[in-house]
Amino acid sequence: MAPPVKLGLNIVWVKPEYVLEYARLAEDLGFESVWSGEHVSLSADPNWWRLFPGIEQMGDAANVDMVPFVPESLFLDPMVVLAHVAAATKKVRLGIGIYMLALRDPILIGRTLASLDVLSNGRLDMAVGLGWTPDEYTFTNNQWNKRGRRMNEMIRCLRALFEQDTPEFHGEFFNFPPIGFQPKPVQKPRFPIHIGGGGEAAEKRAAELGDGWYGAPQNIPGIREKLKAAGRENDPFTFSTLSLAGPVSLEDLQAAAELGVDRMMITPWPGKKVGEVGAEGMKAVEDFAKQVGLV
Repeated sequence: MAPPVKLGLNIVWVKPEYVLEYARLAEDLGFESVWSGEHVSLSADPNWWRLFPGIEQMGDAANVDMVPFVPESLFLDPMVVLAHVAAATKKVRLGIGIYMLALRDPILIGRTLASLDVLSNGRLDMAVGLGWTPDEYTFTNNQWNKRGRRMNEMIRCLRALFEQDTPEFHGEFFNFPPIGFQPKPVQKPRFPIHIGGGGEAAEKRAAELGDGWYGAPQNIPGIREKLKAAGRENDPFTFSTLSLAGPVSLEDLQAAAELGVDRMMITPWPGKKVGEVGAEGMKAVEDFAKQVGLV
């Protein structure tokens, strides 16, 4: 019996030298996708972790060990990781989540996305989010207080680049006349951009601009309402969520499906952090696949 949701493997936790082995293993075991993600430049200040989601609400009970990475964690660039994986696999989908799109330039990142989608034969998904720390905006010469508007405009700009024969764009942050832009992504009807976050603004962005949601299942009802308000309730839309809870049970997958989740990314290594999982973690992936009916 197949699992009740599509399953992705979170390879951000994997040591760089084992990324290909885990991607091939995921493909062989029947995982639908593998997912990379990022932080770009976290502060080395001792209080860097204080703004991490959920920490502030915990008050004195919070501590830095609750965050699944440190500023020195081995965050590889997800575009490079997935290009590496694309060349060594044939059918597993390639996911980026969360990608901090607002830190980038749309023409440059559009070129990278289109190239990766073409070279992977249309296997790429991108989930974008704004992040939780102003530091990464400061360190990359971007403005935290304009991040939402910039994100929205970047998505619209990418749509123009990917979908117009001779794209042009005129906005608050980006402005260019008709340009040549080839190749386009190969996926139809359009390149999938999923939206991450947790608040009302993220739900609205997902409903108006996204092809999917990458976040907590609790946001699904609100997004469905906003999709209907935007006249998009019948558009293709995928609800994905990331679990850091170790090897999730079949019952948990069924409960997620009942909430409306279509895909869950699994991190089957409790007690580990970003970039820490080596060859010893492969058995956990194999055991999980057997437990939930992938194998």
